Amino acid sequence: MTDKANYLGAYFSWVMDSYDLGAVVITASILEKLFYPTLGLLGAVLPIVFTVVSRPLGGFLFGLFSDLKGRKVMLIFTVLGYSATVGITGILPTYYQIGILAPVLLSLLRIFQGIFIGGDVSSSFTLAMESVSIRRGLFSGIMQSGTLVGFVLVDLLFTLLAPKPFFISYGWRIIFLTAIIPAALAVIIRSKISESEIYMKVEKPKTADVIYGLKPLIQTISVMIGFWIMIYAGPQFVPILLGTIMKLPPSVYGPLALYMNLIGIPSMILSGFAADKIGRKSMGILGTIVSSAVASILYLGVNHGFPLLYAILLFGFGVNLPSAITPAYLSERFRTISRATGVGFSYNGAFLVAGFSSIYISLLSRTLSPYVSALIVFGIGSVISIIGLLMGPETLRQSELTTE
Repeated sequence: MTDKANYLGAYFSWVMDSYDLGAVVITASILEKLFYPTLGLLGAVLPIVFTVVSRPLGGFLFGLFSDLKGRKVMLIFTVLGYSATVGITGILPTYYQIGILAPVLLSLLRIFQGIFIGGDVSSSFTLAMESVSIRRGLFSGIMQSGTLVGFVLVDLLFTLLAPKPFFISYGWRIIFLTAIIPAALAVIIRSKISESEIYMKVEKPKTADVIYGLKPLIQTISVMIGFWIMIYAGPQFVPILLGTIMKLPPSVYGPLALYMNLIGIPSMILSGFAADKIGRKSMGILGTIVSSAVASILYLGVNHGFPLLYAILLFGFGVNLPSAITPAYLSERFRTISRATGVGFSYNGAFLVAGFSSIYISLLSRTLSPYVSALIVFGIGSVISIIGLLMGPETLRQSELTTE
């Protein structure tokens, strides 16, 4: 019963984390106009970049504390931190009200949000996977799909608010202020969880023991760099593509982002199910190949008459296949004494490279079309992820997730 409660607690709180992160993504084009009005496309991607590039620090520090002191305390601390940053964003004055101080404050909030969300991954993914003994691939897909559930919730609110005449002036703030509600729920849920049996059975490590157990880190970060370049040149870039590049109004691109994320939920669950049959590594490689194909349809097809809605649906399904293995794959690569640190820094450390994907696209767009630029960056990510997966073992058969 404890394991079930731990998994459900980690899952639902991760959904709520993702709601907060999704608020930044879906409002990127709005924040660009209100906080970075002179920067164009670069202004639209900066809030996302500041959030993701600060995540490695949180992933490592909170992961280390989680391995040394336990998962539960860190989970409560991180949710309080990222909730505060998102709530403050909802009351932040714009560039037109306080000038240059507005983008400075927003950038700082995004950095702190990234630190706390990065730390949250370390404990939530680790606790969830340590609490599952069978069909871990399936539960990994369900866990990772919580990201999209959070995005869908925020996309729904965005879609409801976008047609309102007050949306640009102050309606967007509602999206950030309502994030306080799921944050409060996350605190309640996390107060009910307990440490996993696997963690409780091992001798508590010293810092040197944790660091020594991070030997797989280069390989796992390589996989995640590839995955995250695809995500940030893919579904995280799509709202910018639709709103800033294609000039679609929020009332149009909001529902499209919603459909993209909604169809990704069954995609991740299906991928996790398949990973229990053919292996995490094989599913990751297969999913990456499919992702590249659907990215080509989206970025090249829409300029040659392919219906945008169909392209978005295909993309939303295909692009989420590879990353569904992430919670299980990373957790199975590290021993218990180093698992939270390894999972957290692998998942978030990749942002040191992948977090700039939107900027790579922006720079390439100076000489190429933004559609081709996005596809090139996406393709680089797919190659890196396949190479990274080939470097490591098949964790379905060779797993470190056991009681040592």
